[in-house]
Amino acid sequence: MKQFQLLPKSETGAPATSPVVPRQKRAQRTRTALLDAVEALVATEGADAVTTTRLAETTGVSVGTIYRYFSDRDQLLLAAYDGTVARIVETCGEALADLDPGMPMAAAARKLLGLYLDTAETIPAHSGLLAAMRALRPIEADQGGGNEASIVGAIVAPFLQKFSAGGVAADPSRLHFLSVLMGTLVDLYLVTPDTSDRTRLREEIEAHMLLALERLSG
Repeated sequence: MKQFQLLPKSETGAPATSPVVPRQKRAQRTRTALLDAVEALVATEGADAVTTTRLAETTGVSVGTIYRYFSDRDQLLLAAYDGTVARIVETCGEALADLDPGMPMAAAARKLLGLYLDTAETIPAHSGLLAAMRALRPIEADQGGGNEASIVGAIVAPFLQKFSAGGVAADPSRLHFLSVLMGTLVDLYLVTPDTSDRTRLREEIEAHMLLALERLSG
């Protein structure tokens, strides 16, 4: 079988040819099928199993077509990870909208935190994709990007407006700090394999979250 090489990169490391953003429904379905296949491979065999050749065999999509949408396997893994985060955020955002605004802030925060962690754990590939993401994406690139913006915009900011005294919006820099703090702790929890360690981490995350929310809403 002919092996395809990764697209050439510039001296800065960026792909020489930008991947196509699919606009037609058929192309969007192809991209979705590729990311679904990435998730399935990571869930059953780990991130190392993800190669363009393996995806082509699994999905019936040619390697050349894969490279139209993703510059390399790293971008495939990162896109799949971002997709799992988007699903978690959507679930939590919907739950937040349904919460009784009269509920104490601490109780509402615990409920949302539990839902976030539980939802992440129901996605078989999420922890494996998270570990791959941390190996591929510098922490400074991960913060302030699409995932943090969606978490702040869909969960943290509306939560504070709904449950803080007077519904006052928090300062953006403090929101960023809370997002980084919680994101780091949550990521550590999700990649920790030992059950007893995870239980203790969950308690620590909750304690830090409540302290940070108290300072933000004070």
